Amino acid sequence: MRVLGVDPGSAVTGYGVVEARGRDVACVDCGTIPGGDGTLADRLVSVFDGLTAVIEEFDPAAVVIENAFLGKNVRTLAVMSQTRGVLVLAARKAGLPVHEYTPREVKQSVVGTGRASKTQIAWMVSTLLHMPAGRVPRDATDSLAIALCHLNRGARPGFGNGRRA
Repeated sequence: MRVLGVDPGSAVTGYGVVEARGRDVACVDCGTIPGGDGTLADRLVSVFDGLTAVIEEFDPAAVVIENAFLGKNVRTLAVMSQTRGVLVLAARKAGLPVHEYTPREVKQSVVGTGRASKTQIAWMVSTLLHMPAGRVPRDATDSLAIALCHLNRGARPGFGNGRRA
């Protein structure tokens, strides 16, 4: 089963495709989708087109996205929400189920504590996916962690249940 994890950003959106093979999980691909320059509307089109291309290339069974977070900056939250909406739209237009998890749920599932640092997440993602440390692009680390969270929480028999968006 292939799962596409997405870490939304209007400037750079990270993505990670993982594949479960029994109890083993491997990274199929990971990288970033640049939002490009220009207005927010132009960046949203770039993100939509980029995710659509990733979906077409890797044919995942599901898309998993980080849930909106509460932040102090209202403008940042508004832009992030619009970006998430465009990403969910791209996945649903492709006929894929969309699941979402909070940053705390992802950290708890992948690292074992909801207060894990970025460094701890990166190390654990590299370890679980048998990738050399430093090989995972910084902006793709969280997307791989989100995909791993989904597999740990319900996408494979014998695990918990993933929540649908």
